[in-house]
Amino acid sequence: MAVGNMFVVAVLALVRWRLWKITKQLNQRLAETEEDRARDEAMMGSLGEGLVVLDTEGKIMRMNLMAQSLMGWTQEEVVGRKWDDVAPLETEDGHRIGAEKRATKRVLTSGKAISNDKNYYVRRDGKKFPVGTTAAPIIFGDKVIGVIAVFRDITREKYVDRAKSEFVSLASHQLRTPLSSIKWFAEMLLTGDAGQMTGEQKQFVENIAQSNERMIELVNGLLNISRIESGRIIVDPEPTDLGQLVRELATELEKKIKDKNINLVISVADGMQKVNIDPKLIRQVYMNLLTNSIKYTQPAGRVVVFISVKGGEVVSQVSDNGYGIPKREQARVFTKFYRGENVVKLETDGTGLGLYLVKAIVESSGGRIWFESEEGKGTAFWFTLPLAGVAAKKGEVTLS
Repeated sequence: MAVGNMFVVAVLALVRWRLWKITKQLNQRLAETEEDRARDEAMMGSLGEGLVVLDTEGKIMRMNLMAQSLMGWTQEEVVGRKWDDVAPLETEDGHRIGAEKRATKRVLTSGKAISNDKNYYVRRDGKKFPVGTTAAPIIFGDKVIGVIAVFRDITREKYVDRAKSEFVSLASHQLRTPLSSIKWFAEMLLTGDAGQMTGEQKQFVENIAQSNERMIELVNGLLNISRIESGRIIVDPEPTDLGQLVRELATELEKKIKDKNINLVISVADGMQKVNIDPKLIRQVYMNLLTNSIKYTQPAGRVVVFISVKGGEVVSQVSDNGYGIPKREQARVFTKFYRGENVVKLETDGTGLGLYLVKAIVESSGGRIWFESEEGKGTAFWFTLPLAGVAAKKGEVTLS
């Protein structure tokens, strides 16, 4: 009996020891969890940008202090509420962006991060501010279980960009007058209004005239970009035959096409209807793409323009078998002043502003633009326009 009691006591002691050890481990893990949580809270609180964590229904789980300050809500007031209701999103002209089109919703669907800096958040007090956002998925295993959105007030950046655009616009306007005078006097000299020149003198004046034309082209490009970026461009849509528009451009470019013996093919889908777009703006798109294809294709090369309809979009393709764009440079194609390293020595003329302008026009018209290229084999650009047409927009200026 005594032996039995001793055995029971030993077992109980062992159980108590095990329970004590398990309890100690649990307390240690709990303390570590609390420490991790405290670190997370400190990290979120110290961020200079707003941060919000959403569940799969778009409901708020957490907000950091900066997000609370920017939006005018406290975390306690908004946890469990829809982010769309707490932080309404609008376009620059005040149109509300629906939940399905917001980055946080698209991240849940696609599982990919999305960035945007074109819209405005509306604060609790009704005031709005331009916002730069990045939304990324929270993934556990292979499943998206939520979204983290980081955002910041970009009022200052917008102001600086606007100031730069206004400066460029002002400087460009001031440059146009002397450049026009130089062009006028050069033409007078070349036509003999100031007397006959020697062959060498005439060559010098022709060089002046050509350099002046390049300066005028650069100034016009800078003016067009500043106008597009400022949102002051007039959009005046009208039913337009895109095939006819391209053929008219081909007639204007006939000399350049013949000089290089380019084989230009224009193909328009049968039954192609007129599209309600601003012909002046879209003309700039085709002109830039065609000019580039002709310029950056070897003599006796081939340029193809193909216009078709797919779904609710008009798709235009401008392709060539020219020099192509180096793979390492393709991410920079639509940036300002980009010119390919492989062609800049072959074709010295060019501002590097054309494709930036093309992208801005296409996107402002509700379309998309992309390309494929292989160095030494050629390049193909595609851009779309909505088949339903483009809405009219009041403005102050047109493109040069």
